[in-house]
Amino acid sequence: MNLLLISYPFPPIPYGGTYRALRLCKKFVDQYDIDCHVLTLKIYKDIPNDFELLKKIPDAVSIYRVPIIDPWRKYQVIKTKFIHRTWFKAVNKIFSFCLRFITFPDHMLLWIPFAVLKARRVIRKHKIQTILVSSPPDSSQLIGLILKKWFKIRWIADFRDPIYGNVAQVNMITPSNLLDKLHKNLLAKYDRLIAMNADILISNTATHAKQLQQNYGCSNIKIIRNSYDPSDYTNITKDKFPILTIAHVGSIYGKRNPDVLFAAIKQLADEYAPDLLRIQIIFIGLGGNVVRENINRYNIEKYVKIIGQLPHQKALEYMCRSHLLLLIKATGKWSYGQIPGKFFEYIGSHNPVLCIGPQKSEVADLIRDNKLGYVVENDFSKMVSVLSKVYEQYLTTGTTPALTERQVAMFSSETMAKKMYQMFV
Repeated sequence: MNLLLISYPFPPIPYGGTYRALRLCKKFVDQYDIDCHVLTLKIYKDIPNDFELLKKIPDAVSIYRVPIIDPWRKYQVIKTKFIHRTWFKAVNKIFSFCLRFITFPDHMLLWIPFAVLKARRVIRKHKIQTILVSSPPDSSQLIGLILKKWFKIRWIADFRDPIYGNVAQVNMITPSNLLDKLHKNLLAKYDRLIAMNADILISNTATHAKQLQQNYGCSNIKIIRNSYDPSDYTNITKDKFPILTIAHVGSIYGKRNPDVLFAAIKQLADEYAPDLLRIQIIFIGLGGNVVRENINRYNIEKYVKIIGQLPHQKALEYMCRSHLLLLIKATGKWSYGQIPGKFFEYIGSHNPVLCIGPQKSEVADLIRDNKLGYVVENDFSKMVSVLSKVYEQYLTTGTTPALTERQVAMFSSETMAKKMYQMFV
């Protein structure tokens, strides 16, 4: 079978969506003998790169890279230079307004012409039977729509996040101005266009799948969650840190708030005073400034470390060496169905998860149903109770219970690829 996988993020870009595409390629080639071709973005210096990820791509995978015209990205460079100039405020408003109109549904829109032309040649040369388009960026699904109409081939739309109702797009959830309201209405129409034309829709959450079915009456929906790759954990240090370690890996943005954890740490520190707690909380990734402000407010600086972005393999090492992994979910009903990709990598480390987020969320159900850790929804008393229990257990035994292979196997890349392959045959 010949497959063309279209994914804007792919190694060496270390975005969350990169790993879904990479893991699918590895399993397609290694286990199912699929002739896998990948169409992705050209390597740019101003886009984050982790070149170690290139080593994980199987030799049998053919990669085609195309350029992009991205006025938004270019404008960010100019904006950085003049942001503190008084006269630039008016200019910034005008440019930002214009960019909203020429970059719908997102600022990666202008990779589509290059991607379509390259895909045309790949499809003809290798007699491609199926195209699998992974998004976001949401604009990528337009490539699938064009290619389906052009070549009459099967198009599978893989939604890593919803197009309409994506919790990361805060201003689209409750638009406060006319431009945002217009953008939201256009996104709804675009969402319908993609959903009604793709041969198969893949959602990585049951919540999103239900929304697609209710909104458009689609019956061609499959639920295939993200995953972790067991091979990522084979050659890394797994010795635990010498004190109880709670680690958060990834960015903190939007409506994500670790305050309830900080308040509980402060309470625990007061209870054990004058002795210092044998606890450390490590934050790895973006959003350190927001975290730092909260740390100072609770006076727990001695227990918290902030580390910038790390290569993927090093971040996995921190996960494995920790005892408890922190997952901070956004709040609000739109966040209920969002499951961060790092949740699955957390599971792959065999460490329990401490989730701060809505009890009604889908990830909370996964944690409870499979006994993968703890869920606390902004409940100070419960957070103190959970931390006390874990800490006392650590002081008594010197460690904390690990997740079993049976608990984590259902979230592996083998399971994900098998479900995906079943749609091809």
